Amino acid sequence: MMILELKGTQVLDYLDQLAGLRLNIFREYPYLYDGQLEDERRYLSGYADQGLVLLALDAGRVAGAITGMPLAQESEAFVAPFRNAGLAPEQFYYIGELLLQADYRNLGWGSRLLARLEQLVGEEGRFSQYCLATVVRPEAHPSRPVGFVPIERFCRQHGYDLMSGVVAQVPWQELDGQVSSKQLEFWHKACLAPEGCLRRDGQS
Repeated sequence: MMILELKGTQVLDYLDQLAGLRLNIFREYPYLYDGQLEDERRYLSGYADQGLVLLALDAGRVAGAITGMPLAQESEAFVAPFRNAGLAPEQFYYIGELLLQADYRNLGWGSRLLARLEQLVGEEGRFSQYCLATVVRPEAHPSRPVGFVPIERFCRQHGYDLMSGVVAQVPWQELDGQVSSKQLEFWHKACLAPEGCLRRDGQS
C-alpha cells in the first residue's frame, strides 16, 4: 500500500475511480446516498482548483481516499453555519471525506491518510483549524447495522471536538428514492505552532 498525493489538475486523472469509491461507500449507513456518476465527477472536479486528494493505492487499486479544501471554497451550505456562528471560514480547512473500501478498514489506513493530510495542510501555515462534518442519524434508525461503530469515535480519537451550534442541512436522495434534508454536525481541531500551522489568534 502507498499513499499518492494529488493536487490541482492531477485529481482529474482519477475522477472515475474516486467517483466510484464515493458511490460505493456512500450507499452504506449512515449516508444511504443514491448518487449518480456524472454528479460525482462534477463535484470531484472542484478539487482540481484548490483541493487536495490523497489516495491509498494497493497494486494500483484505489483502496481509500481522503479529500480536503479550504472551507471558504466549499458550497454555501457548509460555509454559512460558520458565518452564522460568528466564525471566519477562511481560518478553517475542511476535510471533506475519508473513505476506505471494506476490506481495508481497521488496519490503520484511515489514521495514516488523516495524519498525512493534516501535515500537508499544516505546512502551508494558512489555517488555524481543521474541520469535518458527520451525518446525524437516530440510534434507532432502521438501517443502522448491528455492531455499527460511529465515525464520531474516530473523530474523538484523533483530537477532534464537536462544535457547538455549527450545523448544516444538506439534501440528498436516499436509496429508497426519497430526497430529504440531512443534518450535519461539525468537528474541529486546532492547528498549533510550532508544527507549521497558525495558532487560534492567527500568529505563527
